[in-house]
Amino acid sequence: MSAATHPLVEVDVFRDAMRMTASGVAVVTTDGEAGRAGVTVSSLCSLSMEPPSVVFSVHRDNRHLEKLLANGVFVANILSDTQERVANSFAGLIPELRDNRFLAGDWSELLTGAPALDGALCNFDCRVASVFDFGSHRIVAGEVLNVRNQAALPLIFSDRTFHRLAA
Repeated sequence: MSAATHPLVEVDVFRDAMRMTASGVAVVTTDGEAGRAGVTVSSLCSLSMEPPSVVFSVHRDNRHLEKLLANGVFVANILSDTQERVANSFAGLIPELRDNRFLAGDWSELLTGAPALDGALCNFDCRVASVFDFGSHRIVAGEVLNVRNQAALPLIFSDRTFHRLAA
């Protein structure tokens, strides 16, 4: 049997190790003919400077991913340290907001028409450039068409909880 069919690292060992890493928190949102949707991700990072692009991953079974791919546009909203409620809403952790996650924040639009979270640390307004599957997740690369920044501190996720940087 090959290592590809029997990984050397057990899933629980890998999951416990990864929870020790720290990352910023983003809510990826979309709107268009397929409808409005969004999801919280902690996997967003830059992909390329030329062209400016970002990449993130979402579990292939995520019901919001289909709308994002059909719309072909998204905004990656990097959350500030005051936006933990938005992160929890788009992670589906606030039952009263499950059917309308967008009530958790104030929204505007940039070039693509996808919802951009007001007060976010940064909004990357993107067009879907490439999508591929790896393991349990779908990886989405987006070409950045517009950026909106605001001076604020980031919301950090580590050890399965949110943290704030000291000012």
